[in-house]
Amino acid sequence: MHKYLMLLLCVFFSGCEPYVPPDPNGPNGSWWVGGLDGGIYVFMEDDANSSDNIYQGSIYFDADKTLWYKGKFQYSQNTRLDYKNREIYSGWDGERLLLKDQSYLQAMEEIPPL
Repeated sequence: MHKYLMLLLCVFFSGCEPYVPPDPNGPNGSWWVGGLDGGIYVFMEDDANSSDNIYQGSIYFDADKTLWYKGKFQYSQNTRLDYKNREIYSGWDGERLLLKDQSYLQAMEEIPPL
């Protein structure tokens, strides 16, 4: 019985490709934000007015690292954002850059259609 179970497990696992994590460094200084099911590359910086909650950034596709969106983002809170801290970013829903504390950065310009 154990021989057949081992054979079945070997056949099952031999057909699966191992997970290869994405390159943590993306184009133009961006970094990976995502998980096993995919993600994006993010680059964020402050805009010209460092006293507001507006930031400038870029979002790149995960697969080919091409530019998806570049423009201004408005932070959903009335506080300053530690935008350089890569650990705060959670994901991208196509319009907002989601942060781990449930806040977000809203894209302020039109998102190009896919």
